[in-house]
Amino acid sequence: MKLASMQLKHYHYTRLLLEANDSADISDSDMRNSPYREPEAGKLKTSIVLGEPDALEEGAERFFLLTLGLEYSEPDFPYHFAVELDGIFVPDEQEVESEDAKNRLVVNAASILYSSVRDQLLTLSARHKYGPMMLPSVDFHTIAPQS
Repeated sequence: MKLASMQLKHYHYTRLLLEANDSADISDSDMRNSPYREPEAGKLKTSIVLGEPDALEEGAERFFLLTLGLEYSEPDFPYHFAVELDGIFVPDEQEVESEDAKNRLVVNAASILYSSVRDQLLTLSARHKYGPMMLPSVDFHTIAPQS
C-alpha cells in the first residue's frame, strides 16, 4: 500500500445542524428498501470553495483549504440539516500544476470531506426521533470549483 498523491492534514466543522422536521408526513413505508432515511441527491444543496495561500514561506509545504457546505430542507423529509467544514489538503507538487490536476484535487478532497459528513449525520440522526439518516453516494466530478 502507498500513500495517495494528496493527504488530508486536518478538518473541522464550522457548522453542524440537524433538526427533526415535525411537519413532514413520515411513514415507515419510506424505509422498505433500507434501514436508513435517505435525502434525494438532486435536492442536496452543495457548495465547494477552494482556497490557497497567496504566499508561502520558503520551504513551507504547499496546502489547499477546501470548504464543503451541504444543506437539505425539504417539506416531505423528516430532517433538515446544514453542514459546513474545512479540510486542509497537501498534494504532491506535480499534482497541482495544471487546471485538470486542480479539478482532480477538488473532486477527491470534496469526496473525502463528504464521507466525514455522511458518518457524522448518520451518528447524530441515529438518536433522533425519526431514526438514522444516511447521505446518498454522490459523484463530485460534475461540480466545478469556485475559487
